[in-house]
Amino acid sequence: MPGSKADDPKIQADGSYQNIMTNVVLPFDPRRTKLLLGSLEYIAFEVLIAKMLRKLIRADTLGWAELAYIHALSLPFMGGAAGFFNPQDGYDGVRTSDSKPVAFTDKLMDGSKGIPAVLLAQWILNSFSKGFHVPWFNMKDLLITAATKTLTRPIVGFVYAYLPEAARENLMVVDELVRRQQFFSTLKSTDK
Repeated sequence: MPGSKADDPKIQADGSYQNIMTNVVLPFDPRRTKLLLGSLEYIAFEVLIAKMLRKLIRADTLGWAELAYIHALSLPFMGGAAGFFNPQDGYDGVRTSDSKPVAFTDKLMDGSKGIPAVLLAQWILNSFSKGFHVPWFNMKDLLITAATKTLTRPIVGFVYAYLPEAARENLMVVDELVRRQQFFSTLKSTDK
């Protein structure tokens, strides 16, 4: 199963995980069915959590489609923008590094590793509508977005055990994509 091993991804001669344009298209490539379905599953979880959180605190200013655009656009940047963090642990509740159980706080930390990617996606989406600009975020929206990204990982981790095998495998393929992007990220610090 992809993502269940602790070893580093294999370096590919063509550098396909380093190419930004490839990373933008890869999660939505119809030739990679498991990756496409896993991407759609993960985006659906993020949008549902964002919508519920926004309804709960009465800050429902973004529609379903805009939330879906933001979270879909953040997916290609999840690994690269989090290159300076340690790799994420799997959804199955077992650490990839030492096979110990993953604590809830570790899942929250893994979820928060996606915050830079969603902020970048939000800025890109706003640049298309407002033109190139200096990023300016409403503090309330910023906190909601960060909370959504942070909470998605533990919630998906909880639901993961109840999903059908195919859905679990699709999510693990997305996890492997993020792990490979993170491994090849230029933000990753090198050990000396």
